[in-house]
Amino acid sequence: MVSGCLRNRLMVCAALALAAAAAQAAPKYEANWTSLDKRPIPAWFNEAKFGVFVCWGPYSVPAWVDQGYPEWYGWHMQYPDSPVAKFHLKNYGAQFKYEDFAPLLKAELWDPDFWADLFVKSGARYVVTTAKFHDGYCLWPCAGAENVRTKQWNSMVVGPHRDLLGELTAAGRKRGLKMGVYFSLYEWWHPLWLDPAKRERFVLEHMHPQFKELVTRYQPPIIILDGEWDMDYRKWHSEELAAWLYNESPVRDYVAVNDRWGQCRSQHGGYYSSEYGGGEYPPWHAWQEDRGIGHSYGFNRNESIYDYASATDLIRLLSKICGNGGNLILSMGPTPDGRLPVIMQERLLEIGRWLALNGEAIYGSRANPFWPRRFAWGTCTQKPGRLFLHVHDARQRAIDLRGLHNAVSKAYLLADRAQHPLPTSPLADGVHIDLPRTLPDPAVSVVALEIQGPPSVDKTTQQDDDGGVFLHCFAMKVRGTKAKVVFEGASRVLHVGEWSNPADKVCVDFVLRDPGPFEVLATYSSDQAAAGSRFAISIGDQRLAGVTENTGEWGKYKTVSLGRITLANKGRHTLCVSPAADGPWKGMGLQSVTLRPVKK
Repeated sequence: MVSGCLRNRLMVCAALALAAAAAQAAPKYEANWTSLDKRPIPAWFNEAKFGVFVCWGPYSVPAWVDQGYPEWYGWHMQYPDSPVAKFHLKNYGAQFKYEDFAPLLKAELWDPDFWADLFVKSGARYVVTTAKFHDGYCLWPCAGAENVRTKQWNSMVVGPHRDLLGELTAAGRKRGLKMGVYFSLYEWWHPLWLDPAKRERFVLEHMHPQFKELVTRYQPPIIILDGEWDMDYRKWHSEELAAWLYNESPVRDYVAVNDRWGQCRSQHGGYYSSEYGGGEYPPWHAWQEDRGIGHSYGFNRNESIYDYASATDLIRLLSKICGNGGNLILSMGPTPDGRLPVIMQERLLEIGRWLALNGEAIYGSRANPFWPRRFAWGTCTQKPGRLFLHVHDARQRAIDLRGLHNAVSKAYLLADRAQHPLPTSPLADGVHIDLPRTLPDPAVSVVALEIQGPPSVDKTTQQDDDGGVFLHCFAMKVRGTKAKVVFEGASRVLHVGEWSNPADKVCVDFVLRDPGPFEVLATYSSDQAAAGSRFAISIGDQRLAGVTENTGEWGKYKTVSLGRITLANKGRHTLCVSPAADGPWKGMGLQSVTLRPVKK
């Protein structure tokens, strides 16, 4: 008989052997993007779908900006003619410095357990807290935090005298939430950053050690990086830091990190970032939309109720994002005393009530199998054996789901726990579904469609029920050498860009059921240098000409009417956009073409 002591020793040895074997089996990533980008996104991220972002710091004290992000208050107050500087001078005086706000971040009314309970009720599966914003102030007791005038620039020493990050992390984990961090690479006022000759030291002696301390101490399953845009990823030594994160850190097996490693957005990183992008992102790669309920991440006292998205808007946004295969993280801007504005609490609870009934169509779902096709009535997500049709228009009385080749076993409203079947009938190219006169939710009602086998669909753009045809750059095919679908701007909006070769063109197929006359509209962006480019849109032997105007900048779009085209035949057509043969051509950022039916 084996003694208890020996048995324990054998168990320990076996555990160590298993750990060693697991370590050997785990892939090792080299410090280069070719290797690092092979790391798969952890499964939990694509399953979670909805998270909450907490944006809190010294900027929460003034909590003001004329428009935009109040978190940038300290940056704007450096410029005397800015609205923030004038506001600051009037209300705080010339001698009041930005760091003087930190002692007023007292959090005297803060209850992290209340916050965590609220986040659970919202249906969020993960939370990201601002560990450090661009001002360098840390919400945890980081000894290395400082700016040019203040040492120990953290919440344990200055302000609430509490480990804000640690307390919220503990409260969330007790309730099963995944608790992550936001971390800015650069800092506006760190002594080493302010001296361009010392930025290499800032990266290696300050930023890297601070990041490793944060990750090791709090072990976040998700990290949002930011503040990377001033330098190339090589100067940030991001590949080395990512290799440490994926190979050696305590979160190496489950951490999800975004793409803000240094001028490489939508190119490298675990998931791609979309900032106030409206959910317009393709399901080619794991991605996340981040935004606030209003126009900012932190609390802005200059916003009124009219600046806040309604619960309907936010639920539809979440639905749309999931239809495009992404996640939504919604920012909360607390007050300096530690309260969440009631309107933000209300929005979270309303989202939570919707998810309690319809979460099956969100959590663990995959993108719309028809993508890049769009539906006038909403969007679609999928799970094995089921499609979920997200109906955004409560007036919708029926859905003609064209292009579905699978047999349909049953259709019912997801909010109907009894699963009463909805009437269905086959179409030549899909299925017709009758909807009840009153849908269960004015924001988004979900129809569950049980199908036989994996989805088999036709992704060709179809004419909408209103007779229009919307042709997004997602669906366009480039015929040429230079033009390609690229991301533009901080929100990472897609358009056909880098279009320097006048021999290139883009084409897209679509299917008409109701021919007739159509007004043709093009949505594009152009800067001053590229304005005046001549282009043409053609369908068959019909052709319309256009000339680009300056829209202000790339990524700022304008929609123009080019005239009318009459299409006489049903079925498949091809639309092409090409530079005009007689020039000039300097490029354009083509986002979409719309065929709008002309009433007879």
